[in-house]
Amino acid sequence: MGPKIYPFFMEPTPADSPIHRLLARNIRRIRKQRGMTQEILAETAGVNQTHVGNIENARNSPSLEILNRLALALGVPVVVLFGGEEDPEGLGDVSGADLPPQSPLDRINALLPYVRQYQRLASEFGIDDIFQDNGGKLLQTLIITRLRNLTGREGNDAQDEQGNEYELKTVNRSLTAAFSTHHHINPTIIAKYRKVNWVFCVYAGIEIVEMYQVRPQALEPYFSAWEAKWQQSAGADGRGRDINNPKIPIKFVQKVGRLIYKDAADGRIAPGPELAHWPEDEPPHNQGQGTLGLN
Repeated sequence: MGPKIYPFFMEPTPADSPIHRLLARNIRRIRKQRGMTQEILAETAGVNQTHVGNIENARNSPSLEILNRLALALGVPVVVLFGGEEDPEGLGDVSGADLPPQSPLDRINALLPYVRQYQRLASEFGIDDIFQDNGGKLLQTLIITRLRNLTGREGNDAQDEQGNEYELKTVNRSLTAAFSTHHHINPTIIAKYRKVNWVFCVYAGIEIVEMYQVRPQALEPYFSAWEAKWQQSAGADGRGRDINNPKIPIKFVQKVGRLIYKDAADGRIAPGPELAHWPEDEPPHNQGQGTLGLN
């Protein structure tokens, strides 16, 4: 069959061109193999998202500059975007083995749009920096527990819809066996700790493993020990020295806490349960006062 002939008053569109249709299919296929949305590809390449969509549907004809940006964002040479059945070198196969290695700069540039999306989500929860003070892990904790972050004040970490406040702690068990608390433990901080439930999150690296809810009564052995240590350090003015970041062991939390979350088998973050609100005069199961023998 010969080339399509257009009347003088009609212009051919990219959709009428085999090379544009091949380009559209390859960009869409490679993008999906990379696990990228059109939005992510557009942001990474610095191209308007509508333009990317039109290119993938063979409605727009991209310039060489745009093609180069798209290829860089996808981590392939430009020639791969034109690979197809007549591709004797196999350049259209982006399954992995035939791709040139990406430099660290290329890889971080490809990841940055995802990092920015993570930060935008964190900002909705009042977390200004996912890289500071366990901000990224705090976001996961808030989403799982459906708590609201408390910001801009010296106090507890989070609050539920009923106004109950919580102290949130995270630990990377690959690095340490105990939760950090506060860099200036004193009677004022301890009094605050005694009034709220605690949520302890155990991580292995960046992967959340399990989560425990603990009543303050179960932590009283630590509160009392810290209080006694502070009082023993008091000088003539009766003012003790603040304790620098005393720890609460993971094993202790596992013993006295209520397991409220366990990691999913597929590695995804699953919906979390409702947090318990216990009557003051009714100790819940496994929430009696612990002992310090697990240090």
